Amino acid sequence: MFTSSIASYPDRGPFGNNKYRGNCTGHIVSDLIDNYLPVGGLFVDPAIGGGTSCDVAASKGIRFFGTDLHSGFNLLVDDLLTTVGEQANLILFHPPYGSMIPYSGNMWGVEHKHDMSRLSDEDFKAALKLALHNISDATLPGGHYAVLMGNQRRKGVYINWSSITEALAPDPLCDEIIKLQHNVASDSSSYRKPIVKIMHEKLLVFRRSPNRNTVVSLEQYVSTLENNLAQELLVTLRRVMQCSSWSEAEILSLISNVYAQTSLHIDWQGLVQKLLTSHHFINHNGRFSLA
Repeated sequence: MFTSSIASYPDRGPFGNNKYRGNCTGHIVSDLIDNYLPVGGLFVDPAIGGGTSCDVAASKGIRFFGTDLHSGFNLLVDDLLTTVGEQANLILFHPPYGSMIPYSGNMWGVEHKHDMSRLSDEDFKAALKLALHNISDATLPGGHYAVLMGNQRRKGVYINWSSITEALAPDPLCDEIIKLQHNVASDSSSYRKPIVKIMHEKLLVFRRSPNRNTVVSLEQYVSTLENNLAQELLVTLRRVMQCSSWSEAEILSLISNVYAQTSLHIDWQGLVQKLLTSHHFINHNGRFSLA
């Protein structure tokens, strides 16, 4: 059982196929179940990979449903709730960490067009969001789903998949467990320059909100678009005015290239004028500066 936000398992245990790359330790699955699965509840894993969750569930004698793309279930096409037959109390999702390890055509079968490990970064994000919505809808309101996600450094660029996951999930985060990694492939690698090795993963635990579905999430997203845009514009105006004062015409000219490239029907001039009258700015003879 988790007693703090840090977890470490030097011994991965006898769970799952240890030759299946990326297969996690069964101890973290066991602790997740101990913390979040009520007695008699249903535990689901839509991406069993090397079978770790299957072995843990069997050892605990709990109700369990597990499947995977390699077993014929497609999280990006098939409805998880329909496949399982009832909403789960707890779902574990251990997706690929972007394109770090290719699975179809490598760990199993032939290359599959819906294998998330074979997607570009942008397509991966879109697929991840779809998968999270599918999982959320298959979770009982008030229940939990957890995503075990690691980050990646590619060609010197740090890709924070765990933060991206948190931002894409449709439900609120209730816990974050930092899992230390042991016996990773990079242990045997050498580097030309000093590098901070990524030695952790995150288990992000979300609580399923009542009355939430994909359409409601879209409505909420659309309702926040204008507010988010206003906040971005406000930050831009305040930043440029840290350097000098500006007239309204100069500000509109500054951002003209931005709104010229978008098809959004937004009253940019009205939004700028509204922001300039806020308490953040002062107008001195037609030139605006920070208040």
